[in-house]
Amino acid sequence: MRWWPIVVGLAVLARCGGSVASTAAGPGAARPLDARVRVLAPKEPAPSVSSEALPPPPAVRFLEHPERLSHLFLALADLDSREARDDVRIVQYGDSHTAADFGTSAVRRDLQARFGDGGRGFVSLGQPWKTFGQEGIDGGMSREFSPVHVGYHHGKVVGDGGVYGLLGVAVGTTKAGARAWTAVRSPTGRIEIAAWQQPRGGSFDVFVDGVRQDRVSTRGAPEGSLFVPFETSDGYHDIEVRTLGDGDVRIFGMILDRPQFGIVVDALGINGAQISSPLHWNEEHFVEQLHYRDPALVVLAYGTNESMDPTLADEDFIGRAVALLGRVERAAPASSCLLLGPPDRGQRALGPHGVQAKRDIQWENAPRVVEIANLERRVADAAGCAYFDQIEAMGGPGSMVAWAAEPDPRAASDRVHLTRSGYAELGRAFSQDVIHAYGTWRLTRGLAPPKLADAGAANPELEQPIPPDIPWLDGAVP
Repeated sequence: MRWWPIVVGLAVLARCGGSVASTAAGPGAARPLDARVRVLAPKEPAPSVSSEALPPPPAVRFLEHPERLSHLFLALADLDSREARDDVRIVQYGDSHTAADFGTSAVRRDLQARFGDGGRGFVSLGQPWKTFGQEGIDGGMSREFSPVHVGYHHGKVVGDGGVYGLLGVAVGTTKAGARAWTAVRSPTGRIEIAAWQQPRGGSFDVFVDGVRQDRVSTRGAPEGSLFVPFETSDGYHDIEVRTLGDGDVRIFGMILDRPQFGIVVDALGINGAQISSPLHWNEEHFVEQLHYRDPALVVLAYGTNESMDPTLADEDFIGRAVALLGRVERAAPASSCLLLGPPDRGQRALGPHGVQAKRDIQWENAPRVVEIANLERRVADAAGCAYFDQIEAMGGPGSMVAWAAEPDPRAASDRVHLTRSGYAELGRAFSQDVIHAYGTWRLTRGLAPPKLADAGAANPELEQPIPPDIPWLDGAVP
C-alpha cells in the first residue's frame, strides 16, 4: 500500500512552498538503491503455533487508524501461516526515548513472544556516545575511535557529507590498533557489519568470541555502503574490530540476525534529536540504508525536544515532518507508517511575576507538548499513517507530573523522561494495541482468529534484565 500521495497535500498545509524531499549533495549521491544488497540465505520457517484459538481481540485503546497498518499485518499473517520469506522488521527513529530502548525493548519482547524472534536487529558497534546502552547490548571502544555525526557551529550544520549509516551516528578512525567492541547478550546467529566504502578506505579485522574471522577492506570505488556478513552459532557473542591503520575506517554498526523468521525491532534513537535531524544526513545515503533494511513498518517518534524549542513554528514542524516522510517513502514505498506521539511532559510552574522559583519548585503540565502531539496527528492523518497517542496512554495531560510523584515513580525527576517501568508500560500498551488490531484485521478479512505461538518466545533462558537507567543528555547532539 502506497501512502505517500496523500502527503503531497501537506506541503500546502505547511505553507512551505517547496518540494517535499530535496536531494542533498555529498558522498553516495548517485548510488542506485539496490547496490550492494546481499541476498540472505533462506531461513527456517516460523515456529509452529498451537491449535488453541484466542477469543476475538479487544478494541484498541490508543492506536488511531490501525487499518493503515495493512502492510505490517500482511507480513504478520505470513509469519502465522508459516509462509514468510523474510523477517518482519520494524524500524523506529526518534530521540532519547527511543535511544534508551526501554520502551522499544518491551515492544520487541511482546511481538517476538507472539510471532517469533527474528533477531536483535541493527545496533551500534562500539560506543557512539558516552551514555549509549540498549537491552542486550554493551559496547566500548579505545580512544583511537571517535563518533562521527552531524555537527553544529554557531547554529549552522557542519559535517563531512552526512554519511553516518542507518542510525545517523557512526564510529571512525584512521589510526592503527583502534578497537571497538560490543558484547551481545541477545541470541544471534548471523552478524552483518555495515561500513562505508571509499577510495581512501582502510582495513579492519573482525573477531567473534576472541577468534579472528576475516579481514575487511573498505577501500574501493565508487563510494557506497558495504555490508559484510559472518555466520556463527545461535547464542551470545562478543564482537570486536581492530584497525590496521591503512586508511579511513567508518563503521555504521551491525545487524544481528537469527536462523528463523520472526520479528525484528530496530531502536534508532539519538539523544536530543528532533524530526528535522535526519534531514541533515545525506538523503541518498539515508534512502540506501533504510531501503536495505526493507521494513514492514517505519515509526517516527519525535516531539519532546520540539516542545522545548520556543522558536519552532507549527508550519515549520509540519514541513519538516513532511520532508522526512518523503525520504522514508523513497526508501520503503510499500511499508506501513506510524507516528508515535511524544509522551507527556512537565515543566516548572511560573510564579506570580512569570519567574520560576528557585525553592519549593512546583510542576505543571507543558501545554506545548500536547500541541506538538496534535500536529503529529494531523500529519499522520493526511499522510495515511497510523498514530499512537502516548499522552493518552499515560492518562492524559498532567500524567508526567503525577507519575513522577508516585512512591515508585514511572517518570524521571526531570519530568521529561520516564523510568524503566514507565517506558515498559507505554511499550506494552503500544505492542498490545498492535496485536489486538492485527487480530481484528484478520477477522474482518475472514481469516481464522490469531493463534498463540507455543515456540515463538525469544529463548527465555537467554533473556536478560532491562539495563539500568542511564543519564539523559537531551538538548545536545552526542
